[in-house]
Amino acid sequence: MAIKEKVTKLYYRKSMRVIAGVTIVIFFVTMVLHSVTMVTIAPSEDKTEAAVNYLAENTEYVHKNRVERAADYLQTLGQEETLEDYYTLAAMQIAREEYAPALESIEKCIALYNNEGKDLYLDLLFKRGCLLVMLGRYDEALKSLDLALAEDPGLADVYLIKAQIYAERQDMEALADCLTAYLHMRPEDNQIRALLAQVQFAEGDYEGAAEQYEEIMQKDPSAEIEYLYGLNAVRNYDFAAGEAALSSAIAKDDSFDGVYYYRGVCRMSLGDYGGAIEDLTVSIEREDMVHASYYTRGICLLMNNEYEKGLADIQYAAGRSDDPEVTKQAWQFLAELEKAQSVDEGSVETAIAGDTIQPEIILPPVDSADSDQ
Repeated sequence: MAIKEKVTKLYYRKSMRVIAGVTIVIFFVTMVLHSVTMVTIAPSEDKTEAAVNYLAENTEYVHKNRVERAADYLQTLGQEETLEDYYTLAAMQIAREEYAPALESIEKCIALYNNEGKDLYLDLLFKRGCLLVMLGRYDEALKSLDLALAEDPGLADVYLIKAQIYAERQDMEALADCLTAYLHMRPEDNQIRALLAQVQFAEGDYEGAAEQYEEIMQKDPSAEIEYLYGLNAVRNYDFAAGEAALSSAIAKDDSFDGVYYYRGVCRMSLGDYGGAIEDLTVSIEREDMVHASYYTRGICLLMNNEYEKGLADIQYAAGRSDDPEVTKQAWQFLAELEKAQSVDEGSVETAIAGDTIQPEIILPPVDSADSDQ
């Protein structure tokens, strides 16, 4: 091999590794959470419809047997006149999911209310608010719920109904406020605490989300919570915490979306390129975040002095179209490599020292798509 060819090949490899070193610092978060699907901003299954659940749990008629229901029905035959008549009628309408007529009956109850007791009044306000939610009349619902809170600020469940409204409106700030207020009164409710952590994550409050997950893990270190905590740590650039949490989650359940990819990103950022390559290879074999895994593994291979394999992965990533952002990053890397090869070695070192090789940074949006996790 000619001396010039040897020098060119050596320089070519050094260029790839040097640029990889720069891009690893700059790019390591560009795919992080880009394709991840987070749990929907809504309470978990048993609290998804807070308004419906309240009505079902707090309407006596719903829990009665056929004989008792028949007796109630017979009592309502004819013209309703009293608050009790309309209240019984509303209960039957709620049981039949006739929410508009039920609202009319509750409005009649409120009009007929004459200081029969605070508990009854609060129940009427609460039921009216829930029915208005079911009918999509959110502004009116909030007014009724706020009236209930004015009467009794300790009504924790009111905050869940309000949270349902703000979730529908995607008003994350108001949603977080409601969930926080609820948790002040029900700190043991880890389902709602996990929901608050997701809202804080969506709002970019990663420190706040970390606090919620850490609180949950003290009592319930489940694989899902460790996984979500790990993702939050990655987005907060706390890769040591992310690697630890994701490793613990994997040991319990490795079926979560992107779990090996994100641990690979953590290991890459911590300089464990061999461990990162192993994780990213598993991610590819599982057909999980394949596009991003090829690109990121290519960077790790370059840093691990496996130049041909690394370049092959990046070129492959540049040729795929699964994720336009990953394709763009791969092409940008190849362009920087070609640019570095067109100048002498001293210029490249000067560029590295001055941080002039700075590919464009595009931080991913935080997704809140539906997930089975």
